[in-house]
Amino acid sequence: MTTRPRNSMSRNLRVTCSTLLLALLAACAQPADPTRMTVAPVTGTDSGYPPQFTRAGCVRNVTGGEETNPLWVSKLGDADFSKALSGSMTAAGLIGDLCAFPVDVNLLGQSQPAIGFDLTVTAHANYKVYDKNAQPVLLETITAPYTAGFSESPIAVIRLQRANEGAVRESISQFLRKLRGVKPGA
Repeated sequence: MTTRPRNSMSRNLRVTCSTLLLALLAACAQPADPTRMTVAPVTGTDSGYPPQFTRAGCVRNVTGGEETNPLWVSKLGDADFSKALSGSMTAAGLIGDLCAFPVDVNLLGQSQPAIGFDLTVTAHANYKVYDKNAQPVLLETITAPYTAGFSESPIAVIRLQRANEGAVRESISQFLRKLRGVKPGA
């Protein structure tokens, strides 16, 4: 009997085990990416925001987020949400050196499916905008769903991450639309 089949079988076993390990590592949950949660700027010369808000805001506090455990599912951390909101407000021309209108956000949670082809995540967040006298000018709880379809990724953990990012992007977008209707100092 030759040793060749045994070596070949051993090598095949090692390749199979390595491939399975790499597949498991590739399927680990990743945190949401702030760049995919950032809302694109409004095109045109008139943003629709009250002039008092132009370059007069800042993101002061973001609380309630949950860091992603790579062995579980994608979640949303405070820092990632804060980066996405700051980036969105900067793109809208609302962030400036003076913070006359600070924004506080409390992430109330995300509704996530356990399994599925099309994964819908709903983000729940409480937005608060204050004026320079610490008086609220906007208090709004926003619930925003987003569905990531199988076409976005055949890998479920990536679809869930995309659904998280989309739900947050939609939440920030709704917040910015609400902000357009605020009349500060009125």
